[in-house]
Amino acid sequence: MFRLKLATDPRWVNIVEGNIEEILTDHAYCEQKAATNAITIVVKNPDKSDLVSAVLAIAEEEIQHF
Repeated sequence: MFRLKLATDPRWVNIVEGNIEEILTDHAYCEQKAATNAITIVVKNPDKSDLVSAVLAIAEEEIQHF
């Protein structure tokens, strides 16, 4: 698991509370974009079965988050 190198600034909570809808919308867009990019890799590399399997797993995970 990744560990943060620095503690999160406590002011971040106040920023999130004031902009939660905007932050969640942006995060959803990022999830959708990650899934789309993964699918693009699959379409461009259908002959590479190991890559396709790995990237499809990423696409599925990202779209479930979306």
